[in-house]
Amino acid sequence: MSVRRPPTGYEAVSGRWGSVVLEGASTWLDDALAGAESLHTWAASRPHAEPYKGRGTVFTVPAPFAGPDGAERWAVRHYRRGGAMEGALVDRYLRVGRPRPIRETRASVVARERGIPTPAVIAGVSYPDGAFYRCDLVTEFVDGGRPLSEVLHRTDGSRAWVEAMRAAGRLIDRLAEAGIYHVDLNAHNIVLPEGEEIEAWAIDLDRARVLRGSSATVADRMTARLSRSIVKVGTPTGEPIGIREVMAALHPPSRRP
Repeated sequence: MSVRRPPTGYEAVSGRWGSVVLEGASTWLDDALAGAESLHTWAASRPHAEPYKGRGTVFTVPAPFAGPDGAERWAVRHYRRGGAMEGALVDRYLRVGRPRPIRETRASVVARERGIPTPAVIAGVSYPDGAFYRCDLVTEFVDGGRPLSEVLHRTDGSRAWVEAMRAAGRLIDRLAEAGIYHVDLNAHNIVLPEGEEIEAWAIDLDRARVLRGSSATVADRMTARLSRSIVKVGTPTGEPIGIREVMAALHPPSRRP
């Protein structure tokens, strides 16, 4: 599948199936891939690259040029499978439907247009492999950002823990009101920048669904999904935390409709 209609502000990459890049940045992409087999390997070899472990390794690198938000660093992620297909396919996806980088770029563009804090995509590149493909995504990096899971462990039992949970709850409200259903919202793909004003950012939108309008049902589903994730992450002391406790922290009674 070629990219017939790239997302607004992006251009299809000539000769590269299922790939897009910011308008005007195709020369950078060509140069980056000229000496590397993928953007992920390009990032790994960059001076001052910093790895972040998760499902695979995300590298942050100094930005070669200013993106839409002018972030000083970019994050380069190699897509990897999760769930039941993780062991069998690892990082391969069937070449059917819209490629993952295109789906995430489109969702990111709409989410940002609707006021959702989410990093701008720089490029999404697919690498065909027979009936399958592998792929990378480059986004701007949230300065000082840490995953909600890490912040909760670092602030366990404190007022900062409560504020982090409320920030995550507000993000759920904003996503639902904007008609963005983040199907896989969990404690690892909500990012909290450092600072006095806590605003949660959503990342990893490749499975996000763009709806026509707001949805209370979607808000409930995202709250339930995130709550299960937080319970699974647990606490640094090993004390159990209940699903009802988590849901109440995300949406205190005073904030419920």
